[in-house]
Amino acid sequence: MKIEIIKDEMNVLLNRRDVVFNIISEGTTASRENVKNLLVALLDTKSELLVLDRMNTQYGTQDVLGYARLYDDLQHLQAIEPGYMTLRNAAKESGEE
Repeated sequence: MKIEIIKDEMNVLLNRRDVVFNIISEGTTASRENVKNLLVALLDTKSELLVLDRMNTQYGTQDVLGYARLYDDLQHLQAIEPGYMTLRNAAKESGEE
């Protein structure tokens, strides 16, 4: 699985970076957790500051177009993002399935 950053622009008003990326997968479909971990490593940031918004499969291919938001700090993330989005992007504990 390879991740290619298509657009990375700074949103000064909301103190975040908006990232559009393309995932080229070989074989199986990429999970949200794996994609988030790869983006954190690629963007050199912390996992709790990255919100993976959506991942849409391109029609007729195995490529996935995704959108993520990278915040400057945790306070801005909690003030702007809705509660369900922060829960969706929270790191899973080892006991959860």
